[in-house]
Amino acid sequence: MSPRDRRARSGNPAVAAQAGRRPTPRTPSGPSRPGFRGPFAPLLDAFATERIPSGVDYPHALRTTTANPFTSMVGVTLGLLSFMVITPLLMRGLGGLYWLAIGSPGDFDATFRALTSYELPFGLVVGHLGLATLIPLSMALVLFIHRVRPGILGSVLVGLRWGWLGACLLVAFASLWLVLVVQNLTQPGGPSFALNPQPGAVWFIVIMLLTTPLQAAAEEYFFRGYLMQSLGSMVASPWFGILTSAAVFTAFHGSLDPALVLDRFAFGVLAGWLVVRTGGLEAGIAAHVANNVTSFGLAALTASVAQVKAISEVTWIVAAWDVGRFALFTVLIVLLARRWKPATETA
Repeated sequence: MSPRDRRARSGNPAVAAQAGRRPTPRTPSGPSRPGFRGPFAPLLDAFATERIPSGVDYPHALRTTTANPFTSMVGVTLGLLSFMVITPLLMRGLGGLYWLAIGSPGDFDATFRALTSYELPFGLVVGHLGLATLIPLSMALVLFIHRVRPGILGSVLVGLRWGWLGACLLVAFASLWLVLVVQNLTQPGGPSFALNPQPGAVWFIVIMLLTTPLQAAAEEYFFRGYLMQSLGSMVASPWFGILTSAAVFTAFHGSLDPALVLDRFAFGVLAGWLVVRTGGLEAGIAAHVANNVTSFGLAALTASVAQVKAISEVTWIVAAWDVGRFALFTVLIVLLARRWKPATETA
């Protein structure tokens, strides 16, 4: 083959024309709808037929050409019902396996109550893995109801941004511990922190470190992820998705104590606003992980994890401190985002 022919085959239209050949078409640098990889590629490519709209913020990422309020309401209703059915069944299944593994002592219901109240270390596995079903549930709703790539739940770049998540985790733990130290030093009567590990504290902490991040991420994927996007696709303002998902998040935690309701609703609103401001779930996941890991870890070392699990009311002062540290975290993430510049719109 002559040098002229080799240049013609390179795809240069001018050289190809001189050689009397048709120019080789160039492959676009980025396909309009990226294909999937892995064992589930055929399934995902078959169902994710809707294009993610470009140039929209996170709450409106499901506003495709075929999106409509009926589809969103079907998805939300199916998601809530599935959560209320699948999660309890999985928890009872895990509890049953534990009961059989320890020799089926006494009544199963009594063992199950001890597990779900976190009186036993394996209770964290039961509770956290039960909630972890929210991740595949959210992804299934996006794929089969909305026909969109499930990765859009992670961020506007269709997937979690792991470097940004790591930075958010550092800020979350640092700001949380700063506020806890100040709170402890300024409380009436002076500082009070005495180590008094509960029985099995090591196992509680090990299991907590392994399962709590998954549980926290699962709640963010469903409440700040699927609910915000599904509801947000119905209304132009992102605040509808932020406030509604925060209200559902608060209701599912089951307390009617006004201070605790405000505490959890404020977290939901701030986490939801950060999702819009940063274009993904990373900041909300980081705040949720830091809060739960710290709460369960300190409880295992000073009192008991079951006491934290059983909290159904707090004082207004405690709620104010909680909202204050969530607000501090929000401010720090906004400042960090100005330098990091995470994408806030779909590409």
